[in-house]
Amino acid sequence: MTLDTSKVSIKTSLASCFGTNFQDLKGSQDFLEELASLAQEITVDENTYIFKEDEQSNFVYIPISGVIMLERSTARGSRHVFAFLFTGNLIGLSEFSFYTFSAKSLSNSTMVKINKSLIRNVFERHPQIAKRFHEYTNIVLNYILDQLFIMGQKTAHQRLALFLLDMAKRIGHGTQKFFLPMSRQDIADYLGMSLETTSRGFTSLKNKELISIESNYSITILDPKSLTEYTDN
Repeated sequence: MTLDTSKVSIKTSLASCFGTNFQDLKGSQDFLEELASLAQEITVDENTYIFKEDEQSNFVYIPISGVIMLERSTARGSRHVFAFLFTGNLIGLSEFSFYTFSAKSLSNSTMVKINKSLIRNVFERHPQIAKRFHEYTNIVLNYILDQLFIMGQKTAHQRLALFLLDMAKRIGHGTQKFFLPMSRQDIADYLGMSLETTSRGFTSLKNKELISIESNYSITILDPKSLTEYTDN
């Protein structure tokens, strides 16, 4: 379907990608008009690949709803998960003619699908929009690098605790109960742990009464302060 840039959900997604005052930037209205005519709103089913590693990188995507997992295969055939992305994170923009990673929707998702040439053309004509985009991209990149650094200094179970605290912020939106859209294996591949170690980590945090587990996916952080202190021990 074509893109209705007046929809609240799309406005929210673009604001997350380019900043809340995006529409005040010079050239933003031209950009929105081009998006309305040339971009699409698409739906992606749960556990479906949006694109795969080594495919032609003709499009970029901005999630409106849902959770997207980025993964890459190693030379030995194993998998590394390096990010979970949410509303407003631009996916797939690259200088290469092919994607260097795969993007998989972990839940039923809606996305803005944009031809990569449109993004590049807009950036060339409207440097303020390009600057804003790169500022927000750098924030996301620095966040990922900070997370990797922090994770590298922690034990396996501390890494899991940090991951749950992070998901509470990004999924729980201020509440301590949230539904994890990723599997235990996805989490293990993200944290650089085995599935067995990850499962033991959940059990350990539960036994310490730091979290409760209603199912493999429904998590409640019972004591955020103590869980945070646990990550620093």
